[in-house]
Amino acid sequence: MEAPTRPISAHPAGESPNSPANGAYPPGNWPVDTPGGRFYAEWDDHAPVTREGQLIFFFQFLQTGGRWEEFLRDCPLHYTGNRGSGAPRVMGTVLLSVLCGHWRYAHINAVRGDGVNPGLLGVEGTVSEDAVRLAMRRIDEKAGLEWLSAQILGSIAPALMLPWVLDIDVTVKPLYGHQEGAAIGYNPQNPGRPSHVYHSYFVSGLRISLGVEVRPGNEHAAARGLPGLWRMLEKLPRHQWPLFVRGDCGYGNETVMLEHEERGLPYLFKLRHTAKVKELVKHMMRQGALWQDCGDGWSAMETTLRLGGWTRARRVVLVRETPARAPLKQPGKPRRGKDRQGNLPHATGDGWDAQPTPWCGKISVLCTSLDGRDFPAQAMPRHYRERADAENNFDELKNQWGWNGYASRHLGGSRLMANLVALFYNWWTLYLRFYDEERHREAIRARPMLMAAVGRQTQSGGQRTVKVSLVHEKGALIAQAVSRISNELTRISAITERWSAHQRWTLLLTRLLRRLLGGKWLPDLPPDAQLLLSG
Repeated sequence: MEAPTRPISAHPAGESPNSPANGAYPPGNWPVDTPGGRFYAEWDDHAPVTREGQLIFFFQFLQTGGRWEEFLRDCPLHYTGNRGSGAPRVMGTVLLSVLCGHWRYAHINAVRGDGVNPGLLGVEGTVSEDAVRLAMRRIDEKAGLEWLSAQILGSIAPALMLPWVLDIDVTVKPLYGHQEGAAIGYNPQNPGRPSHVYHSYFVSGLRISLGVEVRPGNEHAAARGLPGLWRMLEKLPRHQWPLFVRGDCGYGNETVMLEHEERGLPYLFKLRHTAKVKELVKHMMRQGALWQDCGDGWSAMETTLRLGGWTRARRVVLVRETPARAPLKQPGKPRRGKDRQGNLPHATGDGWDAQPTPWCGKISVLCTSLDGRDFPAQAMPRHYRERADAENNFDELKNQWGWNGYASRHLGGSRLMANLVALFYNWWTLYLRFYDEERHREAIRARPMLMAAVGRQTQSGGQRTVKVSLVHEKGALIAQAVSRISNELTRISAITERWSAHQRWTLLLTRLLRRLLGGKWLPDLPPDAQLLLSG
């Protein structure tokens, strides 16, 4: 008689005691042979450590300016009961994820084990990616966008007393799932792919975002972004409005220009080369003596134009760049390949002095409502060339910050996350001006120097210490610079202890933008600011 066999279940109930799913690390250490010899590895899940050890100094900057406290005070995310995640934990998790360069909700799992930075923000740990997704749905879209718009403008509004230029542009965000608002529209990189479009507004030169409006992919026309533009500007007093608005050929149409003229806001837009614009260019090219030299190899010519769909004639400026000079063969200096002197049969001069004729470069046609006395035609090439910096904003925000990601099924969540990314980008951009006041440092270069470090938190005698270990090649120089800025922030905090958050932030902006201010102060600063700004 055979003994009965015990059936083996294909799906055993429960988990094995040694399964990683029970949340415990394997105990003890074990030998590991490496090219450097034998070492012993051991898991440690109790020590509070972080990979972004230098964020403690960035959080000191936020605390000194009162930005984090004000950000949480007006947050429209609310939970009932004692089991909710809480707005501070959710927003702290989003901040850490965005600063680390994540672009998907799933990447939030990478900061779940951070044992240092959540405590520096005053929150108890981080939340899961699902909690963040649900939080974005929990926030009322209208209230959330109003809150973020106020925070974004508040981060730079005191400095808008300076003359500044507003760059407006549209960028495309391809989508690969089933998201609300995913529509097929203008998408040069992925034709036929559904997308969202980001109508964005930037402070030229400072690389500061003033907000972004996320719309379905088939609403890429420039006029679709005007409601968001006017809502943003109407929150600012008139004396803080820009000198003029600058945009590419997508904005050079009657609808956009007429709305700017009705509000008395000057503009500088590029025109598409339609049939009548080409006819104008041919006509003006026959009047070569009217070209005015603008320096740097550029020249301009001014005239007026009224297209068929326009309600009035407008000032236009034709801009061209001198074609590159072709190097010709020099006596006694053989060149590789064949001599290309025959390609310039009408060139005069030798070598690099050869002038190509007739002129064969590209001509841009700009339409503007700027006063010709204050902004002559000779200034137009430089003003419009500076608009190219707006393309760098898109490149950084989409590829290094998260505008290309954080997609959700609901359009409201995508809008909130896009503006959260813009706000945190502004904070980090302003913080970097402590270390470089002359030029913008993109995140791909700044994060390894001013964020990446091993941070370990210790506590002894009631004193909490974060020990930061730099792994950068220029660790000594970085440590000196960061220590100097941290001591400066400590001094500012001590002197401005009784100041309002607005006054403290205005003081920091005055310090960060001192080269642009030329020794002036931003308004609303108490007399005590002399102690901090005299140096």
